[in-house]
Amino acid sequence: MLWWMWIVLWALLVLAAAIFLVVVGFRVFRSGARTITDFGAAMDRMQLVPAREDTASRSAEGVPGLDVPAVFSAPDEVRAARDAAALRRAADRRSRRVERRVTRRQPQLLRDMPHL
Repeated sequence: MLWWMWIVLWALLVLAAAIFLVVVGFRVFRSGARTITDFGAAMDRMQLVPAREDTASRSAEGVPGLDVPAVFSAPDEVRAARDAAALRRAADRRSRRVERRVTRRQPQLLRDMPHL
């Protein structure tokens, strides 16, 4: 192979690499521009949503359905509420278990019969 053939070969390789980098750079630029456009549209949509009222500044007393957080309640009240909820959940589980065993025609457990 002639010496100038090596120069032509390397020039073509460098030219191909440069073209490849330009194409990849252009595609990255276009996708980045598209992302920025989508981000701008999302920000415009976010500005249309009205700001929520600060709920921390309101008092929970006198508002129906809004309970006082457990941190601000008396420990005895929270403990009693937790125990009552646990008993209610246990009774619900027991009634579902009894109903399930009745539908499957299985014998009932003695612990599921509260009158015994």
